[in-house]
Amino acid sequence: MSVLEIVRYRVKEGVTAEAALSAWKKSQPFASSQPGFVSRKLAQTEEGVFADIVEWETMEAALAVMEEFKVDKHPELADLVAVLDDATIEIQHFTVTGREN
Repeated sequence: MSVLEIVRYRVKEGVTAEAALSAWKKSQPFASSQPGFVSRKLAQTEEGVFADIVEWETMEAALAVMEEFKVDKHPELADLVAVLDDATIEIQHFTVTGREN
């Protein structure tokens, strides 16, 4: 069964939704190159809360990426890390138990 990783966050004051989306897109090569990557989407509420939704093949793959998420090792993450409001980041992992295509 696959795993959905949902990272909820806000961006720093003054960062536009367009800048946040651009930073997220620049981080995509990191995500898609990780073992076990399936897909990734970004969603936003009217209130400015973002949800980065990533599907991984296994929980092990999802957790391994958290250890690998380092700007000094992966410079393509720099713009995303720069816009994140660290105090608002929440990460949850859900095992997919049902799927309808």
